[in-house]
Amino acid sequence: MKLIVSALCLAAGMTAAAPAFADEYKDTCSVAPKNCKILKEDDNFRVIDYTAKKGDKVGMHSHPAHVIYVIQGGKTKFTMPDGTTKELETKAGEAVINPPTVHASEHETDLHVIIVERKK
Repeated sequence: MKLIVSALCLAAGMTAAAPAFADEYKDTCSVAPKNCKILKEDDNFRVIDYTAKKGDKVGMHSHPAHVIYVIQGGKTKFTMPDGTTKELETKAGEAVINPPTVHASEHETDLHVIIVERKK
């Protein structure tokens, strides 16, 4: 539980400036199509099966409010639009709720997550 709370606090800190920048950036699947498989999409939600290998880098992109369910945890380094960086380590079975965000990412380990993005 402590780890999930820490992850949520980190995610909130990573996203503080996101709303002002979100419209300027493409979504994850546009920036990293090899990492994304859209499982289901309607007017309200998009469900993405996201996989990354150690060393994969994803350019600056945005997410609307979203939930991440971790299938295979790992370490990821996030770079914010202002150049600051944060690292996040996730564990299998965690669910993390995130507000809208903008970041680039570099995967320090393999990772497999399901991302559910809210469209409205």
